[in-house]
Amino acid sequence: MSCGNFTIEELSAATRGFSEANLLGEGGFGYVHRGILPNGKKIAVKQLKMGSRQGQREFQAEIETISRVHHKHLVSLVGYCMTGAERLLIYEFLPNNTLEFHLHGKGQPIMNWATRLKIAIGSANGLAYLHEDCKFLS
Repeated sequence: MSCGNFTIEELSAATRGFSEANLLGEGGFGYVHRGILPNGKKIAVKQLKMGSRQGQREFQAEIETISRVHHKHLVSLVGYCMTGAERLLIYEFLPNNTLEFHLHGKGQPIMNWATRLKIAIGSANGLAYLHEDCKFLS
């Protein structure tokens, strides 16, 4: 799978100007917005916080690594954007909301232990793949 280079204008159009209505959440990396590309593909755009310690070299290494990783428990990288100080990663959009929402969301039923265990095992499998099984050929 190839990883595309997007412009900030394309991503702004896809997310309707990184609108509050399309904000999915915020993490250590920065804000994450939902978007739709002109071809109809749904995406999640992670925008690196401006004050982040992640530099250009590390950002490019992350793109190169993530774009070559494919596992059923890991979300796929669709592309990236590097414009001025802006650093964004574009992932496939998964519509089922966040794990935090399902565990702690207001009005959500309490998740049973079998489901929690299945999620934990899937997460552990994805992490084990990244840290132990993932091999890259130069």
